[in-house]
Amino acid sequence: MLSPQILTKGTDTAALEADRLVVTTPAARKEIPLAVVQEVRRDSGTTLTVVLTDGATHSITGGNPTATSLFHTALDAALPEERDPAGSSLVTVEDDPGAIPWPKVFAWGALFLAAYTGYVWWTAVAHGGAMAVLAFFAALGTLVGLLGVLGVVVNLRDRWTLHRRGITVRATADHYPNGKRSQYYKFTDTHGNEYVQHASSNTTPHIHVVYDPRGPGRHVQKKWLPLLITQYVFGSLAALGALALGLWGVLAPYV
Repeated sequence: MLSPQILTKGTDTAALEADRLVVTTPAARKEIPLAVVQEVRRDSGTTLTVVLTDGATHSITGGNPTATSLFHTALDAALPEERDPAGSSLVTVEDDPGAIPWPKVFAWGALFLAAYTGYVWWTAVAHGGAMAVLAFFAALGTLVGLLGVLGVVVNLRDRWTLHRRGITVRATADHYPNGKRSQYYKFTDTHGNEYVQHASSNTTPHIHVVYDPRGPGRHVQKKWLPLLITQYVFGSLAALGALALGLWGVLAPYV
């Protein structure tokens, strides 16, 4: 049995499944039933246009011409003989508010690196090598603390969102082909898509997982409330402590 073909370009993917084309971007997931696809045109070496039976179009892009050509051939061959005129009305689009905007992350990362390098250089020029070494490590500590605080805030936001509209399912422990147990648990959403939840501290065959029906990529393990509160309290204290120490070191040469 052939593995399903997946066309990728950066963080965007187009997966050819048994009866549908699934297009995933960092912000959304789109499912196009093959029965509503009228034709597939190749507009360039790496760009395909999917034309639906109602005339609507969807563009997908591949990483190289060879992969795009093979994906085009496979998609054409998978189209059924009978088409459904419903077209766009059968296409489902799910936004993923919890998706990571990688281009922005890389842009902010480059900006931070430039500012960090400039800060350490300026400290060395103005206050000497010893203060520059302090500034070097303090800035890293500040970044670690800031990321820790942001991580806690984002996790709390996800927990609150899932508390309001999350669906609880039972996830089953995953195993490697050799029978050894992995650190992940598998579960399936209402659309039949499979996801994994990391839970390295669990040894039970099943756990409860809560996921967001609007974006199943957002999911957490359901935990006992007192344990959850303890984790967040100590996690917050550690992150805030690292941030405070880092800021003290960053500001020390100037106070």
